[in-house]
Amino acid sequence: MARYLTIAYAVVAYLFVAALIVQVFLIGLALFDDPSFRETHRSFGFTVVGLAALLLLIVGILARPGRREVGLLVGIFILYIVQTSLPGLQSSYPIVAALHPVLALGLFAMGLQVARLATVRVRATREDATAT
Repeated sequence: MARYLTIAYAVVAYLFVAALIVQVFLIGLALFDDPSFRETHRSFGFTVVGLAALLLLIVGILARPGRREVGLLVGIFILYIVQTSLPGLQSSYPIVAALHPVLALGLFAMGLQVARLATVRVRATREDATAT
């Protein structure tokens, strides 16, 4: 069971990173093609990226990766919450709202780190399974 949770953890980590890439693509479409994609970017962020962040947190904790990785998972989830609240500050605190794309880079970097660590875990469990 632990091996399957570890595999699920890695898969969800890569899905989270992929969702962030799609999110950036959607805002690119809004900026360079059709401004209506801005709403798609917003909706995708609140639904798909949000669910991916929550699922990553849950599956990650269930996979029991250790304190450091759990800290990264909690950090990703908190950063996601802050990230989604920043555009609402545009009219009153535009400089703070401008941190929205910067935090996206942070989420991407943290997501890649978690995916890399999860992949190392999958490989380690595969070697353990092969040795027995």
